[in-house]
Amino acid sequence: MAVVQISRIQHRRGQKNTGSGLPQLASGELGWAIDTRELYIGNGAVSEGAPAVGNTKVLTEYDNLFSLADTYVYQSENGFLNTGTDSSSPTQRSLQDRLDDRVSVKSFGAVGDGVTDDTAALQRALDQLYLNSATTGTFGSRVQLYMEAGEYVISDTLYVPPFATVIGAGSQKTVIKQTNQSAAILTTVNGSSTPGSPASDATSTFLNQARSITLQGMTLEHTGVEKAVVLQSCRESTFHDIQVVGVWSVSDAITDASTAVEINSLSEAVSSDQNSFVNCNFLQYAYAVRSNWDIKYNSFQRCSFETNYRAVVFGDDIAQLGSPGQTTGPRRNTIQNSVFKNINRQAIFIVTGTDNVSQNNSFESVGNDGGPETSPASPVIEFTDTANKSNKDWFSRTDSLISGAGLTDVPYLAEVKGSAHYSLDYEKSLSFGDLNNIRLFRLPSADSQTYELEYSIVNPDFTKRGRFIIVVNTANNAAEISDDFHFVGDEFYLDRQSFSVALKTLGGAAEPNTIDVRVTADLNNGSESEIQFTVTGKRN
Repeated sequence: MAVVQISRIQHRRGQKNTGSGLPQLASGELGWAIDTRELYIGNGAVSEGAPAVGNTKVLTEYDNLFSLADTYVYQSENGFLNTGTDSSSPTQRSLQDRLDDRVSVKSFGAVGDGVTDDTAALQRALDQLYLNSATTGTFGSRVQLYMEAGEYVISDTLYVPPFATVIGAGSQKTVIKQTNQSAAILTTVNGSSTPGSPASDATSTFLNQARSITLQGMTLEHTGVEKAVVLQSCRESTFHDIQVVGVWSVSDAITDASTAVEINSLSEAVSSDQNSFVNCNFLQYAYAVRSNWDIKYNSFQRCSFETNYRAVVFGDDIAQLGSPGQTTGPRRNTIQNSVFKNINRQAIFIVTGTDNVSQNNSFESVGNDGGPETSPASPVIEFTDTANKSNKDWFSRTDSLISGAGLTDVPYLAEVKGSAHYSLDYEKSLSFGDLNNIRLFRLPSADSQTYELEYSIVNPDFTKRGRFIIVVNTANNAAEISDDFHFVGDEFYLDRQSFSVALKTLGGAAEPNTIDVRVTADLNNGSESEIQFTVTGKRN
């Protein structure tokens, strides 16, 4: 640019917020506002080429740049989207407001580097966002708190209040690692909590209890044998894409402390109800999910349970029904479309509680104490209380034990034991020729029960479709089978195959524990028949 004149630098100083305030500065003159620590320079006259008369602010370290960036307009360059009442009046926001739309734990001092202890920073974020007296109970406190990918080390329990929403980058991406071996990772608390002072559950009511909490996209890892997540009188909350990892292995002692998720209730009115676990993984805990309280309508969908002593355990430690919060035990809870692998004993064990449902789940290497499927040690599912259901579950045990081939003294321990309605959802195809009272397949036997088997037999000369009903009473060592069928084909073969049942006592048991379903066939046509069947059971 052309240099018109060289002069000494002019400057003034004074207070911006007293008297007449900031004066009009001469061209090139500096003015320093002492009280606000702001610097200005005079524009000069329009005749000199200045675009406007006035002062121009010079940015310094004391300026808030975000307060100056107040002209953000959403999609301002697209030319067709009106954000205001019309195209000439767009909605403008400051950059500060725009950035505050998304709040991160790092804004509260969390680091997530796997080394720094982030306990205080994470708790500060939870307390200030959801328990701050200025906003608690209003929509202003119901924001989403983000945890970027990283490992956040903690050394004490994090207390999660009502309406907290914490979103991670995904399981195995955002990790909260508990290094205090005697502290839980997360515990829910009620709304009477204040920053730094989590309230006792004894102060919980239906109106202030932990509720509407969302945790999503993170791994919770414990370095010791202690509970990971404690839902304390918590209702209507969602846990999605959460992985809970402990240190328990099949050779370790069984302790109540080794529980991935413990669900508790204060009373029937202040209960842990209608919580949803979706796409969650529970790994290396003696107990994956456990509750001895009156919890209702909780659901587990598309979850996985792996390397547990028992996976889902309800009502196994209720001394006496009738205490507050323990009048019925868990009821009407569902586990659906989930996978259970490498569970030492029962994958689902319900001692007290009714109307709980297991549906469309897969159970692989469950109930064998770490051994193969041909060495069963316990049922896969066990219901001690009445009116619980297993519907269309799949068990790898079934395929290993149903034929009994090579298993001379191995009992067929039930997939589902106890008073229950259950459907194995098991289909099997077998071929047989002319046989004389030979075992076709086996079923488990325990107490009094009924099996219904829908079957079809296909032979070159006929087709037979029907239903076996097998009724067993082990106390009387009695069993019988009925066969209701439809037959199409050469009637010569109508009565030339028959089925029977026999009870077996295997593995040193005191009572019969295995049912042999036997077939006698005298077809004399030189061809084999193929039988397909599905099994539905009911035990009283």
